[in-house]
Amino acid sequence: MVDRKIRRRDDDFWDDIQEFIQNSDREYRKFIERWFDTFDEIENIKEQDQPGTYVYGFTYRLGQDGKPEFKEFGNIPREYSELPSMEYREPITDVQKREEETDITIEIPGVDKSDITIETSDNVLLVKVDKEGRKYYKEVELDDEIPPENIKASYSNGVLDIIVKKPPTKKKAGKRIPVD
Repeated sequence: MVDRKIRRRDDDFWDDIQEFIQNSDREYRKFIERWFDTFDEIENIKEQDQPGTYVYGFTYRLGQDGKPEFKEFGNIPREYSELPSMEYREPITDVQKREEETDITIEIPGVDKSDITIETSDNVLLVKVDKEGRKYYKEVELDDEIPPENIKASYSNGVLDIIVKKPPTKKKAGKRIPVD
């Protein structure tokens, strides 16, 4: 009887491991398929004689929920791209959400900090570089609208670090309801 309980726990553990591997494999296969589709898109662009340098890549990491996350970057046209035009590249971006703040790291090499523009609109943080030969564009969606004074940015060695401090939540004072 004791062996069954132990074995059942072990089976659940291995079932979780197997499910994780299957989910990772499924996501990876979808991503690789999309990656090869992108090469076909590049060939079509070249055939249309559109000049320029094409950048494409992806990053992989485990999300907060333990599921794999694959993210694309570059300047290849995609179905849901946020890039304003082919001139811009979507930089590699890492977003770490914490309780009191969100840390955003964006790789934008080859520019000066004076070339970087950071704006906020509603709950979207926009980072844009419009330098000759180096154009980057990235929109990062935040959980809430953040006032600009809660955002600190620093740039060093091609890496832009942005810390977004979440404003304290205002608790409304409750009202006492008389009981009749």
